[in-house]
Amino acid sequence: MGMLVVGALLLAGFFVAGWNAEMWRLPVGRFALPFALLIVWMGLSAALMQSGWAGMHRLVQWLLGLLCIVNLAAVARRGTTGWLVVAPMIVSASLLGLRGCAEYLANALGGVPNWRIFASFFNPNLLAGYLAMSAPLTLGALLMLGRELPEPRRRVYTALLTVGLWLQLSALALTASRLGMLAFVGAAAVFLGLTGAWRLLGRDFVMRLVVVGVLLLGVFWLSTPATQRLTPQAATQDVHSGAFRIETWKGALRTALANPILGVGTGAFEWQYPRYASVGYTRAAHNTYLELAAESGLPALALLIALAVGWLGRALQGEQPPDPTRPAPRVMDWRPMRAGVIAAVVGAALHNAVDSDLQAFANLLTLCALLGLGLAFAVDGVYAMPVRAIERRGTALTITLVALTALTGFGLGEWYANQGKYEMLVSHVPQAAEYYSAARRFDPTNADYLMDAGELYYALGRRETALELMSRAVRLKPSPRNLYRLGLYYERENDRERARAQFEAALERDPHSLPALLKLAQYAQPDPSNPRLTDEARGYYERVIEVQNSPYGRIRAIPEIVETAYGFAHLALARHYRARGETVKAQGHYEQALQVFRNYREVTYPFNLAGRGLGLYNPERERQILSAHLQALRDLATLYESQGRTQDADALRQEYAKLSAE
Repeated sequence: MGMLVVGALLLAGFFVAGWNAEMWRLPVGRFALPFALLIVWMGLSAALMQSGWAGMHRLVQWLLGLLCIVNLAAVARRGTTGWLVVAPMIVSASLLGLRGCAEYLANALGGVPNWRIFASFFNPNLLAGYLAMSAPLTLGALLMLGRELPEPRRRVYTALLTVGLWLQLSALALTASRLGMLAFVGAAAVFLGLTGAWRLLGRDFVMRLVVVGVLLLGVFWLSTPATQRLTPQAATQDVHSGAFRIETWKGALRTALANPILGVGTGAFEWQYPRYASVGYTRAAHNTYLELAAESGLPALALLIALAVGWLGRALQGEQPPDPTRPAPRVMDWRPMRAGVIAAVVGAALHNAVDSDLQAFANLLTLCALLGLGLAFAVDGVYAMPVRAIERRGTALTITLVALTALTGFGLGEWYANQGKYEMLVSHVPQAAEYYSAARRFDPTNADYLMDAGELYYALGRRETALELMSRAVRLKPSPRNLYRLGLYYERENDRERARAQFEAALERDPHSLPALLKLAQYAQPDPSNPRLTDEARGYYERVIEVQNSPYGRIRAIPEIVETAYGFAHLALARHYRARGETVKAQGHYEQALQVFRNYREVTYPFNLAGRGLGLYNPERERQILSAHLQALRDLATLYESQGRTQDADALRQEYAKLSAE
């Protein structure tokens, strides 16, 4: 809905400017043309690789970004129009920083001192990417107003900007994003380098930076997440995070090199990447450049680099400072603001190298606004593009209508889908089905709505309609998760052949799909009560163990989520070897299974239980895990007893009794 509102405003501005403005102040060949070609190439990738709704959604976002740049280049100038863009960006970033600080304080007082703030973002790292752009822009405004405004206005505005800068940097610290902080440090170095080379730095500005730095040290000292993640001990404990990110980059690079021309399809990274992955599930590549190359091909990355070079050539154009000796009224020196914009873009470029910031529309739009300001604040002398009125107005009308139609479908579809999710959480299934039906009317190609609606119709007993909707969702978005979910419903229908086909398709999409491996192992075992496994079933279980011992099992994005599939595989193999009389192998697998289930019970189960209201707790699944845990305890106790290890057997039986009572 936010994208719909902001997009409608951008389209309105584009339509008005396109209808009335005769010239566009754009470096066409160096910037606008590569950007437009990039969007065309992304569209070609989405169409030919059939990435469907996800590709269209990504295209509309980037188109809105381009229109934002065009709008600013058309109307923003050095002066009031420029400040009408800069001021809201700084104010909103400062308010977001205040919200983040309040969020941390509320959680710290509530007993969670190591809380990492989210503010309005999906995760703290995306918030850090946003603040790495906004803080350098605030630095530029602070330096410029401190140099140009007369007293007493200068004192008021610089004080407000100093507080805003401190709030933004405090929020950045409370995200506990080490790479986000490094991105800001790099951007700040660029800002200080440019302003130092232009001899713009003054004593008052430096003193304000010192004040902000001292206050920021207080935030670091008082906040647990920032101090914990900056210690060597934390770096050692969090090595999995860096290793996961690096392995994900390698997988994204393999994806790009395997599909060098058109990629796997714009927006399709989530379900195309798993076959190239060596570590666990992720929705993004944690690197915008690798993700763009993987999704839309290496030409798309080349176009992105070309437009970046073209923009820098425009934004870094030199100029002479205003002459204070001239008799005419002195003109404001906009070089501090230009330095702030350039440093902000550098901060974005640095952080996008370690995270997929542009997946968040707020970050994409903020970056495009900065690019537009860089063009608007640069000196004159760029290409202007004269276009006849009928061509200009026709283009503006067409783009506005097409983009607004897509945005309306996206926004209203999400609105009704969210209502449906809420009704599902409170067990109002018929009402939820009505909301999802409305969501599908507005956004009929969204595979997530189709899959959720299919599950709702199945709960209402409309099985044929449900299976048709879910099958269509799989065709539109053949993700391993969707394939597996459809297989489960075929299994409920006792259609084992179709169910197995879906599980095999999920495994083909994701060779590490643990749920699919377990299901195929069960299907390969004709008699579930017989502990002796067939060769095929044993092969599937052994593949699960191979995954556990591979980087996929060892390097995890969220170590707190324990994967119980390893425990089920160890238990099945333990029962198999015990039935064959191979007690040494059986004991090893029983002990491994018990270690997995104990770890799950200690770490993941409380998390799932706490998230019961959010649908994280699945009673049937928890019963299966508990049953396997109890069986591992019982069987291993019996095995220890047969070996004369009575004390160990008694300890396991006590654990069994305690777990059963709980």
